[in-house]
Amino acid sequence: MAGRNLTEAQREAADRTRRETVEQLHEQLADGIANLDGKDAWQRWLGMASRLHRYSFNNVMLTMLQKPDATMIAGYRAWQAMGHQVRRGEKAIKILGPVTRKVELVDRHTGEPIRDNDGRTQYTRQLVGVRPVSVFDASQVDPPVQTPPEPTLLRGQAPPGLWDSLAELVEAEGFQLTRGDCGGANGLTDYLGREVRVRADVDEAQAVKTLAHELAHVLIRPESGEPYAGACRGRREVEAESVAYVVAAAHHLDTSQYTFNYVAGWASQAATPEHGIEAVVAETGARVIATADAIVAHTKPADLETKLVDAVAEDLGVTAGLAPKATARTPEPEVWETFTFTPSPGAQAEARRPIPLERGVEHPGLGI
Repeated sequence: MAGRNLTEAQREAADRTRRETVEQLHEQLADGIANLDGKDAWQRWLGMASRLHRYSFNNVMLTMLQKPDATMIAGYRAWQAMGHQVRRGEKAIKILGPVTRKVELVDRHTGEPIRDNDGRTQYTRQLVGVRPVSVFDASQVDPPVQTPPEPTLLRGQAPPGLWDSLAELVEAEGFQLTRGDCGGANGLTDYLGREVRVRADVDEAQAVKTLAHELAHVLIRPESGEPYAGACRGRREVEAESVAYVVAAAHHLDTSQYTFNYVAGWASQAATPEHGIEAVVAETGARVIATADAIVAHTKPADLETKLVDAVAEDLGVTAGLAPKATARTPEPEVWETFTFTPSPGAQAEARRPIPLERGVEHPGLGI
């Protein structure tokens, strides 16, 4: 590769440029996230997330800030692999790609290395930094990207099969799904009784929106000892309603008249002196997009966006996979080996400084 023929001075200059670009992207993220504690801005982000739900919160945010009308994004070579060519003169969208290192896989209980049947130590990849990655939107390539026609739904009609797919996920989590009185609300989730209930006298469209909302409550459960009241309740309601919005939009269910149950000031109420509004918004956004992607991976398997994300992953040297199909919750999470990229010296140096706004929230699919 050409990069191997660089002189030491050229390599240092390239690493310096890369670090400056990453810093600029982080600053752009911080400014954008600080302005998300408002209904209109948050709903605009949700619209973008519904189109790019396979990407991380940060990269959806960066895409929205640089190209608000983006619909599908991929790298230059990824578009070529799909039979498209980026037009000359098009400006790239800069997002953040993962830089990882190889580490031993260790038993979480004993601390001993995990070995295969032949006694060989098993390894995984650990995120140690990020690097700028150039991607382009579908509107920047030729020939035009052909997408399947959107289904035409009558007023009050739900996408075929969506209720059943959502119900499968509810039941896979060990909850019973029923229809009936919800005390004036459209739905409710009973954690102790392990029941999800949806009001019986609403049309199909409202029923699936409500079910998606309650499924989000099931998947994003309150932390141990967390009171479901006050600031916590406001944040949880925004999370659940946001997931429902993204899932509905991903299935072309009309969201123009969506009754977005937004809790004003939710981020300010949930913030603390040690954990500011920006951190609250970033973490909430990460949970929303991860949860929505897990749901859509089950309700709307492998589509064009998935193929593009896989192509981007291959371009970066990252293994990307859809969230697994619905299965019963297990006591311990599976171990997934997801990264295969070898960091450059500059990226290793950058790993020694903290990366803001990522606070350990993992994305089930592509880690970008």
